[in-house]
Amino acid sequence: MTAALTAGGAAIAVGDLCLIAICWRRRSVLGGVLGAAGIPLVVFAIAAGPTGDRAEATLAIALALLIIGVGLYGLGQALERLLDGGPDGDA
Repeated sequence: MTAALTAGGAAIAVGDLCLIAICWRRRSVLGGVLGAAGIPLVVFAIAAGPTGDRAEATLAIALALLIIGVGLYGLGQALERLLDGGPDGDA
């Protein structure tokens, strides 16, 4: 159980770090904030160990933050592309 908890936490932490790096490069704030918020949660879950459901619940919250952050980043990029396109001349 401890190995699975650590592997899951490491995967979520790597995803958070990738999200932070992408958001830093593209100057996107909200996705990076959610990615940065997930890293301390992963550390807490691994440090708490397999005692009870706290570690699993904390990893679930960290994963939810990662998924929401990626979704918000994608939505922001789509909106930016729409706004950069400008209005159509045939309107």
